[in-house]
Order: sequence, then structure tokens, then C-alpha cells
Amino acid sequence: MKCQSAGIRTVTDFILCDPEDLAKKIKTPYKDVLSMHNTLIIKHAGFPIKALSLRNELLESLSIFNTGSKRLDKFLSGGIYTGEVTEIHGRPGSGKTQFCLSLVSNLILETKSTILYLDVSNNFVAKRVEEILLEKSGENQDVINKLQNVKVKRIYDIYDLFDCVDVLETELCKQEGVFFRYMKLLIIDSITPLLAPCFDGKYLDGLGLINSLSQRLHTLCSEHKLAVLLCNNTVQGKHVSIKPALGLNWKYVPSVSLCIERLSETPLHKIKAVKSCRNNVYGEVVFSVTKAGIIN
Repeated sequence: MKCQSAGIRTVTDFILCDPEDLAKKIKTPYKDVLSMHNTLIIKHAGFPIKALSLRNELLESLSIFNTGSKRLDKFLSGGIYTGEVTEIHGRPGSGKTQFCLSLVSNLILETKSTILYLDVSNNFVAKRVEEILLEKSGENQDVINKLQNVKVKRIYDIYDLFDCVDVLETELCKQEGVFFRYMKLLIIDSITPLLAPCFDGKYLDGLGLINSLSQRLHTLCSEHKLAVLLCNNTVQGKHVSIKPALGLNWKYVPSVSLCIERLSETPLHKIKAVKSCRNNVYGEVVFSVTKAGIIN
């Protein structure tokens, strides 16, 4: 009753008050108030953690996947990071899917990691992944085994995607199957056809669906240490430039946004950093796409 009359209604209120002032307000011996104050801090306050310890813990849980091009990896400060949503956007035929398939091939060839590939536009070509693997390893039987580390699922609309994410979150929490214990990469190729109807009035709560999907993807990244790679289309911007589709409501979702462009009818491609949560990723880089995927 004394605390309530002094405006102290929670433990936080009690702790934030100066013990000497509080003792006067509630007319209680100072040493008693100080004792209660210290007891509550010990019981409810978190233990201090050094920033260096948090940094080391993050680095231990972080994985960086190389793209196949040393030049591109250097540009991306190592490659594609787990814990981040990476977006790659460009015009049709610019090489978005080739980027994804090359990343998939490198990952299953060099690690035990597994990948879930959500194919929206029917772009996944298993023969192309096999071709890249054969060019890199030349071991036919090994290639067949490696392909088992990739699961491909067709996605038809936004609700289908939410159902898939629900199942994925459940399986990642259970950690019962080998596939989900080793899963490190989720690819959505592409996100644009799924979200475009949210802006056309087809769904009553289009913006709510976009925000919910954003939260779910970032949760997968942070809680399950996944890398999420999204393909996005482009729209015409000012001064004959192109920019990612889906507008401002989607602009803040990717941690890293990359624009890919094919240089004429050559195997050369260019990637430009449009946005990055890492301040050392900027500018642009040129690389090649061949039978062996991304190189140079």
C-alpha cells in the first residue's frame, strides 16, 4: 500500500527509484529499502555480457556461401550470408536464375548443407544444376548424390507460400529430418508474381500480407540461421534506370539488394549493389556465367 501511494506499481518502478528518496516517500528504513532494491536487481536483471562475446557467438553461427567468382565474392565481402535476406533483381534474361542455380551447385558440392528452392515461375532446371556440378567435379555418381540435397517445390500464390513457410518453421524447430537439420539456404524464384496481386486490390489486406511475409522471412534468418535469396523483377525508374519491383513497401525487406545485368550477348554479367546492411558492399563488379556456372 505504501508503494502504491508513492506511485510504485511494478518491479521496474521500484528499481528505477533512488533508494534514499523512496525510503522517505514510503516511510521505511533506508537499509530495508536498499536491501529490497538490491534483491530485485539480482532476481530480475540480466547478467551483463561482453560485446566481444556476442560478436564471437555471431561469427560462430554465421555461414558465408561463395558464388563461384572470386571477384564477386570479394565484392560481397565473402559471398551470401546466413542471417540475411538477399534480393537479386533484373530484367528477364539478365541471369537471376543462373545466379541461384550456380549458388545451389556450389553449396551442395562444397558442403553438406541442404537447400529448399521455391519455384514460382517454373525456372528451376535440374539438368542445368547437373551440368554445373559435372563441369566442376566430373564425378557422375557423386553428382546424383549431391542433387538429393536440393528440394524443389512449386508455389502458386501468396497463401501457398505462407503454407510452405509454416511447414518449414515447424520442421526446422523439430530438427527431426536430416534435410532440415542441415538446411542453410531458402530460395524464392521469384517473389514478384506472388506479391504483385497484393498491390492490385486482389487481396483485401495486401499490405498486411507483405508485412507478415517480411517478418516471417527475417525470423527464418535470425532464429534458424538461414540465408534467404529472393529473385525480383524490375520496373522503369527515372532517367532510363531500372529499380526493383514492388515499390517502397518492399524496399526495406532485403538486407542486401543486388541488380544484375547481362552485357549484350556475351557471357559477361554485371552486378551492382543497390542496398546493403554491410557498409563495405558498394559499387559494381563484372563476372562470367559459363557451363560451370558463375566464374571469374
